[in-house]
Amino acid sequence: MSVTPTQRQELLNYCLDFAKTMLTDAGEFYPFGAMLSLEGKLAAAGGYNGSERPPPQDIYQLLLGAFASEAKHGSISGAALAANVNVPEAYASPSKDAIRIHLETPGFAQFIYVPYEIGKSGLFKNKLTVTLHEPFAVEMNPSFFQKPAS
Repeated sequence: MSVTPTQRQELLNYCLDFAKTMLTDAGEFYPFGAMLSLEGKLAAAGGYNGSERPPPQDIYQLLLGAFASEAKHGSISGAALAANVNVPEAYASPSKDAIRIHLETPGFAQFIYVPYEIGKSGLFKNKLTVTLHEPFAVEMNPSFFQKPAS
């Protein structure tokens, strides 16, 4: 199945919306993702390794492996993996903090960075506010939908 730009946008929007919600509610988030079925249906994906507070990198690697396995077995047509990261200095971002979404479908692989800033508002400055900056994309080698070795 060929994935349309609209379907890729749905994966991106799901991850971006959920990440912003988590940042607004908690000021941080663990890696999470979404998968696109062969029929084009979006499904949320989370990871759990049995620890109460595992390092986020462990959850990222767990989801990365799961998405790669699903793609290898032909079970999904697309996936997005979101992480809370520091933007590499080379990208001259307006903020060092970013939501990074690893978006991949067959023949398409990008990191989408969405720099953000967290502020506080309200009478007692106890409500978190999240300001998202302009996103930018970085082409990458595929991790989920790798071409078979010839």
